[in-house]
Amino acid sequence: MKKNLMILIVTAFVMISGCTKKEAATSPKGAAPQAVQNQAQAAENSQNQGGQNPPPAVQPVVEEHQTGIQGKIAAYMRKAFNIPPNVNLSVSEIKASDIPGLDQAVLTISQGEKKQTQEIYLSKDHKHLVMGKILNLDENPFKETLSKITLAGSPSRGPEGAKVTMVEFTDFECPFCGRAYGTVEDLLHKYSGRIRLVYKSFPLPMHPWAMTAAIGADCAYAQSNKAFWYFYNHLFQEQSSITPAGIDDTLDGYAKAEGLNMAKFKACVDKQQTKGKVEADMQEGSSIGVTGTPTFVINGRVITGAQPEENFEQTINGILK
Repeated sequence: MKKNLMILIVTAFVMISGCTKKEAATSPKGAAPQAVQNQAQAAENSQNQGGQNPPPAVQPVVEEHQTGIQGKIAAYMRKAFNIPPNVNLSVSEIKASDIPGLDQAVLTISQGEKKQTQEIYLSKDHKHLVMGKILNLDENPFKETLSKITLAGSPSRGPEGAKVTMVEFTDFECPFCGRAYGTVEDLLHKYSGRIRLVYKSFPLPMHPWAMTAAIGADCAYAQSNKAFWYFYNHLFQEQSSITPAGIDDTLDGYAKAEGLNMAKFKACVDKQQTKGKVEADMQEGSSIGVTGTPTFVINGRVITGAQPEENFEQTINGILK
């Protein structure tokens, strides 16, 4: 009988050359032990005054609120990673995992409204703990990521049957997204007929007109896929001249240029009728670890930031072989 081969790995997610959220409330599963270390470091930093580090102090003994094996795990993690008392640790119910010989649980690290989670695995005797993600070597390594992305109902360019599908999580106000725009256009031209681009909204909270632009672009899509791409192109091409005060007039101008039903378009934007779609895109992105823009998912492979065109070409060429 063929046995499934498993490998345990610790993963980390890094955003380079991109716009990022000021604060990420939840890190993707499988990002520890860095998740634990990040939370501990944040708590330590918050206690420093005037930019000066206080002398090291003896860490008081913390009585974890959980008992049994959950309490033992929390106490061990606090000691191992020097997690301060003002950071709360809790462990979910321990259940049998799909992996023979291992149980699983979720460790939650929280401080106020900030929260991070980490999958953990335990030997059946609960004496050994593994932090990280378990991969099945008999499965497509991108299966999980692909399963969380919905292509239907999103603006797209290129044939549906293309061998390469590039999903772009983007923010119309993000300067790095504006920089990546030219790269994306070059790729669509170079691989014409073999690549499909699918747009996903991911407006970041520090950009004052990004949400309105995303809503407006999706309102255009509600009337015409062609109109959406007019909005997409012009929002990036004219990004530097768009202002929060002028975004509504800018969107109206695009709608008129595309001959959209203006009454429907204005009502859609004013009532934020597509905001639910925008938020669904953002939740979808967060579910695969997107924390900043632009983020691209090419047949399940994640590329973060406005990277050089050759990095995209290397990934695409590998798929097309």
